[in-house]
Amino acid sequence: MTAALSRKRLIPLLLLSVLVMTGCNGRQKTSKDFDKAVAPTPAAVQTPAQAPTQTAAAPASTEAVAAKPAAAPVAAVTQTAPAAPSADDYAETPYKPTPDPLYYWNKTWFKFNDLFYSGLMRPFAKGYAFVVPKQVRTGLTNAYQNFIFPIRFLNALLQLDFKKASKEFGRFMINSTLGIGGLVDVAKADPNLAPGNEDFGQTLGRWGVGDGFYIVWPLLGPSTARDTIGMAGDAAANPLTWIFGPWSIYGDDNPWYWSYIIKGGDVFNNLPNTLEAYDAVVKPAVDPYTAVKDAYIQYRRNAVSQ
Repeated sequence: MTAALSRKRLIPLLLLSVLVMTGCNGRQKTSKDFDKAVAPTPAAVQTPAQAPTQTAAAPASTEAVAAKPAAAPVAAVTQTAPAAPSADDYAETPYKPTPDPLYYWNKTWFKFNDLFYSGLMRPFAKGYAFVVPKQVRTGLTNAYQNFIFPIRFLNALLQLDFKKASKEFGRFMINSTLGIGGLVDVAKADPNLAPGNEDFGQTLGRWGVGDGFYIVWPLLGPSTARDTIGMAGDAAANPLTWIFGPWSIYGDDNPWYWSYIIKGGDVFNNLPNTLEAYDAVVKPAVDPYTAVKDAYIQYRRNAVSQ
């Protein structure tokens, strides 16, 4: 009875934990030009009205026959008219700014995260990068990304993008076998099997859900209302949730803490690269908070558009 009660008390904490497990994923930052010029579409060719010509005159006693319009050649006049908007036009139109109603909350936690990661954790990240070779760190990242492939696979299916889904499945099979359990990303040698990054936040965006408002979470970093909901979806598809979560296969002897150890290890393993990307955005910026916000919003919109 006591074990059951303690298990019930742990469930809210564990549900929050699986949300945290998926919030700090380090992703490759990409960029894309959102300001492509839309080529004007020529309108249909217009022809000026043609003057009617009369046929040869009849005898004086007979009335003139009704004239037929002549088919004389005329110079075509081309006029450019605005084309009707299409889905592609909307994709290339600059997005509206994402609202930031929690500015003071966000600014507070932005400063906290900056102090924690860029200040407190930076010496540890540098020491780790010095001791552990980059090849080893890359191998650990590859293995973890291979392990959580169900997140990308299921979200590709939810987006009805079966090409991406088949690519993710193919990558998983190749890397799990030839890549020694995913330690080596063998599949990326094929341009058609490049790594993906599908998640539930992108799936919601694919089906028309907007960013919502901008929010910064402690330790998890920048997000939006949509992507915060997406974290819960990603947690549900994460194998760590089913192996070490409150409903795991281990029952009352569930070693739930391993989910934190594995996820925390992945975050720390990627911290040298994460700080390098963070510095590239923050150091040249006049306002670091706005720079990080704009970079995150652009990155996520680019991910959805792809």
